[in-house]
Amino acid sequence: MTDLTALANKLSALTSDETVFADGGARVISQGGTPPPLVAILAEVDNTVLERTLVFGMGAATVSAVVAGRRMRGIVGIEGDVPGASDVIGQVFSREDPQLLENTSALLTALGEATGVVTVRSTPVQQLGSSGDAGISANGLADLWDVDMDATPPPPMERFLEANADKMVGLVHVNAGKVIETGGESDILQAMWDDQVPAFRKRFKTMHPQHEGPMLICLDDVIAGKLGAALALVEDEACMFSYKPDDLTAIIGSWGAITA
Repeated sequence: MTDLTALANKLSALTSDETVFADGGARVISQGGTPPPLVAILAEVDNTVLERTLVFGMGAATVSAVVAGRRMRGIVGIEGDVPGASDVIGQVFSREDPQLLENTSALLTALGEATGVVTVRSTPVQQLGSSGDAGISANGLADLWDVDMDATPPPPMERFLEANADKMVGLVHVNAGKVIETGGESDILQAMWDDQVPAFRKRFKTMHPQHEGPMLICLDDVIAGKLGAALALVEDEACMFSYKPDDLTAIIGSWGAITA
C-alpha cells in the first residue's frame, strides 16, 4: 500500500459517520472485545503521525501513551487503581528492554479484558525521553505482543450477545429461522417469538420495504411488569431477549457501537 493510499484510508476512517463517541467526547475504538483491545490500541498508534499523547480509557482507568510517526514511545501516565502501573510509566520502549514491553502488554491486556469498552482521546504531546528516542512501531509491537492485526472479528450478533450476556435475563437466539440457542428464563420469550415475531416482521417488511440494516426493537415492562423485552435483528440472525430496565441504556449503547 502506498503512503498516499494509506493516508486516504485513514482520512476516510476519521470522517466516517459510523464513529461512536462515549460520554465526555472520547471515541470508542473497542466494544465488547471487538476489535480486541490491543488491536484497537495498536491501530490508533498506527494512525498517528504527528506527536501526540493518546489517552486510552478502559473502565475506571486511563492510560496515556506518547505516540509519533506511527510508533509508541512509551507510557507517561496511568490513572486509576492499576496493578503494575509503576513498572511501565516513564520508560521509553526499546527492543533491548523486553521486560518493559512484556509488562506493558500484560497491563493493557488485563485492563482491556476487565472492561467492555475502550476509548481514546488525542491530547498534546507530553515529554518522554529525548527527541532521539523513537520507540517501537505499531507493527513491531504487534509482532512482539503476538497480536493479529488482521484477525476477522466474529459476526455482530455474536459480539453483541457476548458483550451483554450479563444483562440478559433470558434469550432465544435464532439463525435462518431455526432456534440455535436459548438461555435463562426463555419460556415466555419463546412464546413471544412463536406468536408475535413472525407476524411483526412480515408487517414491518410490508410497511418499510426499503429498510435494511440491523434493528434493535425494545419493549418496556412487558414481562410480569418487571422486565423489558427486545428483539435484535442482523441479516438472517435474530435474538429475543429480556433485560432489567436499568440496563437498557447500556444495551442500546453496546448495540450501536457493535453494529455501526
